[in-house]
Amino acid sequence: MKTKLKEITDSTIDELLCNDIILPSNYFQCFDKHAKTVEIDLENESFEKELNELILDEFNTINSYVNNAIRTIDTVAEVTQEAQDAIKENNALLLKNLYVQINDLKKELLDITDNVYKDYLTKVYNKKWLYHKYLDTNINYKNNATIILVDVADFEYIAKTYNKLISNNLLIYIAHYLKNKLKEESLDYQISRYLTNKFIITLKEEDLVQIETIMSTISSVLYGTTLKSNSGVMIKPTFDYSVVKVKKNESFHESLNVLIKNIDAIRRK
Repeated sequence: MKTKLKEITDSTIDELLCNDIILPSNYFQCFDKHAKTVEIDLENESFEKELNELILDEFNTINSYVNNAIRTIDTVAEVTQEAQDAIKENNALLLKNLYVQINDLKKELLDITDNVYKDYLTKVYNKKWLYHKYLDTNINYKNNATIILVDVADFEYIAKTYNKLISNNLLIYIAHYLKNKLKEESLDYQISRYLTNKFIITLKEEDLVQIETIMSTISSVLYGTTLKSNSGVMIKPTFDYSVVKVKKNESFHESLNVLIKNIDAIRRK
């Protein structure tokens, strides 16, 4: 159920994203339309029951994260106090033991952060990271940057024609390949899965021509690659992309609209 609801939400946002104004009635109509494509009846009693159970599960999961975070924060406070006392007493052995504890706490905090900000499927960052960490509270850019939108256009077709497992593996492969190639180029980048089949790549301000060349090369290599599933299905891991430079305090959504329109224009050629 959670996967289906996320799929419907992403499809709804994807369709309405370029609209300057989105009224609640528009959102509900669009949500209802996409719900029907995955055979969910919003007025069905069983759907309401499943939705309530989902909300409860989500609440329990969030509560678990919060409790873990509180325990870790409490432990950090204790270790900090012990470290201060050890420094005053010049207790080297205690400081050594505390150093081990601090490393363990660091790993715990990273695990909590990953649970919140990493996409469960592709292991890149998710939309929460983009809005909560990369952008400011007004959904504007904190710094000048180069932004790439990657759109895996065949995702829905592959999911409907074959199955979701194959389309999901396609996303995993493309995300992993992008990470490796951008790392090879020694670029300072982050990748986040913005919608079901769309990735946002954020880079520090880079030469636009260089980035275009790198992305064109990656796209060409993948176009010449064929993936084969265990069931014998052959697919090409292709995607469309667009690159723009953005300035500090510029609206993220405005730049996203430009990126989407650029990709639409490329597809119409």
